[in-house]
Parts: sequence; C-alpha cells; structure tokens
Amino acid sequence: MNKNIAYVFPETLPDKGLLSSLVPVFDQVVYLQAVENDPAEQEVGSGFVEQCCQAGRLRSWIPAPLGEQRERFLALVNDMRRSGAEYISQLGMLALAGLHHDHRSESKHAILAALQGQNNSEHEEREMLLWQSRLVLKLAELYDVQQAEINEALGRIAARQDTLLAELRDEEEDTPFSLTTSLHEIGQETDTTLLHRLKAWSRLCLHDPEQPQGLLVTSDQQVFALLQDTYEHGHHQSPRWSASLELPMHDGGSWKEKATIDEPCSTLCPNLQQALRMLAPSSTTAPAPEETVKQLLTESAAQWTQCLDNRYPKNLVGRCTLDFYYFPDSSARHLLRDGFVEKRRSAGRVDGPSANGCFIGLLRRNGRR
Repeated sequence: MNKNIAYVFPETLPDKGLLSSLVPVFDQVVYLQAVENDPAEQEVGSGFVEQCCQAGRLRSWIPAPLGEQRERFLALVNDMRRSGAEYISQLGMLALAGLHHDHRSESKHAILAALQGQNNSEHEEREMLLWQSRLVLKLAELYDVQQAEINEALGRIAARQDTLLAELRDEEEDTPFSLTTSLHEIGQETDTTLLHRLKAWSRLCLHDPEQPQGLLVTSDQQVFALLQDTYEHGHHQSPRWSASLELPMHDGGSWKEKATIDEPCSTLCPNLQQALRMLAPSSTTAPAPEETVKQLLTESAAQWTQCLDNRYPKNLVGRCTLDFYYFPDSSARHLLRDGFVEKRRSAGRVDGPSANGCFIGLLRRNGRR
C-alpha cells in the first residue's frame, strides 16, 4: 500500500515545529540529507525528532551518497565550523571543483588547493556540482542553527520585555512598543542565499531519477513564490489553489505534553487518506485528475476537522494551514529543474506528455493566501 509522504524542502535539518504539524496527517515526513550518517542531525535533534525517527515517521533521503569521499567532506565541514566566517568567505570565493585526486590529506590547505582544481569531463563536472551542492546545503545548515539560536535568544528578550512593560503600564489601553521587531528582520535569509540553497537542494534531488515520490511541502512563502514565477513564465498561467487542510501548530516548549506520535489522523478519514495518496502518486501510478483530488479533500474536510479537534483540542494546540496548489501540465521535477537548476525554459515550451500536473504544498503558520 502506498504511503502518504511529505518531502520538506529546501531545509535539510528536521524542525520539531514543522514535524509536529505534518506528522498528524502524513505517514512519513522526509528530509533530504547531503551526507550519509551525518553527525549534524544528532547534534540538533530534539526528543520529539528522535521519537519520529524511531517510529519510522521521519526519514532521511540521501540522493547522492559520498561513499569514500564522506570523511574528506566532513573534515572540510568541521574546518568550516572551527574557522568561522573567514574560512567560509574563502570557500565562497573559490571556483568550487571536485576533489578527484589521490591526495588524502584532510588539512585545510590541502582541501582548499583541491577545490581550486579544474576538470572538464562530463562525469567530473557532475561530481563537482554535486560536491558544491552538498557544501552549500551544509553552509545553509550552519545558518539555520545560528538563526535558531538567535530566535531563541530574541524570544527570551521579548518575554522579559513584555513582563517589564506590563509592570510599567499605567493603563491597559497603552500599546507597548517592541524592541525585537527590527532584530528579527536582521535574520531574514537574503534572496541570493535562498536561491543558492534551492539550487543545491534541487540538484541533489534530481540526481535520484525516482524521487521524490511524495508531496513537496515548503513553509517558506518566498520559496513557493519562486516556483510560481517559474511556472507562470513557462506556461503563461498561474497554479491553482485546490484545497486547504487545517493542521495542529504547537507553540512554546511543552512538547512532552502536546506533541504525539500516534497513527496519522488521516487513517480515520478514508477520503482524506485517498486524496493524499493521489496528491503525489508513485512512479507506477498515474496522476489523478485535479477535480477528483479536490472533491475528496472537500468531502473529508468536516470529518478531518472533527478528528483534529478530538486529538488536538484548540484550547491546547494552535492551528496552521496546509494549502494544496495544482500546477497543470508540469511535474515537481520539471519545476525544480527549470526553476533552479537549468533555468532554460522558454516561452511556450511544455514539459512533455508525462507531465500531467502536480501538487505542491504550502504550510502557512499564519496569515492568508
């Protein structure tokens, strides 16, 4: 039996907040991993993330394992961590090429020298691009970890600020000012950084001819906008919103009390379970018509809401929304390829007879479409 699978992109480190929203409805949540058996995942994993892994609800997907080059690559990443911004800047200025010689030294200077090498064969160029993509994703992970630490610190500052202002206010009508709003804006990922991350994620994803066979889900509105622009440029139309699904959203740190790893609620809603399987069919299953999927999602809405309220009461657990958008005459692989890897779509070009249409999921924590 096919599973309902959500592929989170372009992040590569599991996020407990995102997981707690997706696990109740999907059988499995998958994150692309740049390096096999990556120790970085164990370093940042929470108890909830570990539970998801042990229950088989969270899985890592490695499209291009490093094999013998793994230790060499991890040595480079560790050097990046130790040396900080200066070393990362050095790497950014290099023409990143593959490490294809027999020199086994793991020193910083040896690795940098190897990165400056040039090779012209098709195989070596492909390996070089994969190496570069892995490196970009590891840099993005360092960025994510730093941002998480900053956001946690800002949260503590905001809490202290609110407490202090509440004590100082003379009247309830007073509107407290915020010391942290401008600080939050500092940490926003730049367009250029995001494009590099998306290109790296897409390149590794497309290296595996069979994947992804699940629903691509992003929680970044900017990422979805880039996919939308790619599609509109090639097809002269916009993707269509098909349906929305309300999901639980945990706030704060009471994960032991709130986050659970039970069977997906969707198993209690046959129509929803069927619709989710149709959203992203396997390689042996033809895509279902959009109207069929939309009808099943609509018919299951009331039953799903009841299941959700029973397991995640609104007075204890917040809500977020998963929007399903349909991209006619395209596929997830074509969107990734033309949007972030090859960028060669010309006006009027179509994806071919096998591209019957695809769904992309946008998880909204707040706000409207």
